[in-house]
Amino acid sequence: MDLEELKNFTKECSYIRKQKEEIKSKNKLDEASLSFIINRKMSQSESIRLGIAIECYLRDFIGYKTRLKNINKKNCKGQKQKDILFIDYNQKIIYYSEIKTNLNLDTEKSKSTYIKCQDIVKELEYEYKDFQIKWCLLGARYINCHEISEKVKKKYIDIKDNLFGINEFFQMFDINLVVSNKEYKDLLNHIANECFDDQEYRKK
Repeated sequence: MDLEELKNFTKECSYIRKQKEEIKSKNKLDEASLSFIINRKMSQSESIRLGIAIECYLRDFIGYKTRLKNINKKNCKGQKQKDILFIDYNQKIIYYSEIKTNLNLDTEKSKSTYIKCQDIVKELEYEYKDFQIKWCLLGARYINCHEISEKVKKKYIDIKDNLFGINEFFQMFDINLVVSNKEYKDLLNHIANECFDDQEYRKK
């Protein structure tokens, strides 16, 4: 028996095979995640930072395109944090949105996500009694809601009419803009490149 035979036998060891399979599983990107359409390697912390960057980009873009007033208050004690919150005083409309870069959460987390949305809508309805509340949970991975898998949609069945992709999100704000999958992927990768331009690209 030589070294090569010893090394080759690792393929026969069930424990080693299991560890290898688990590593492959962990490294496999979830198709429901925004990271799936990003053409570069990113650590978990970078994925989180990209999500924050997209949230900030969308907030600034909405302000730029609509001239609506951003009334989001950071770290307001006793109130739930909101991702997007704008007001139209003339039309008496409140625009509210939560943004998720991956909607494929476990049952407990997905439920707490949509319950948070429902609770905030109730708070806004109470605070702004004379205003219409337009709101959504934005799945930032998708251009349209119908592209979200049925498996994922079922997790948000209680708010199915308010589960949006980016085009429906723009439409909610009356922004006359419709993007294709390719255009949206290009935009997201451009944002990622601007944030992490020193990283290596991942070949798809």
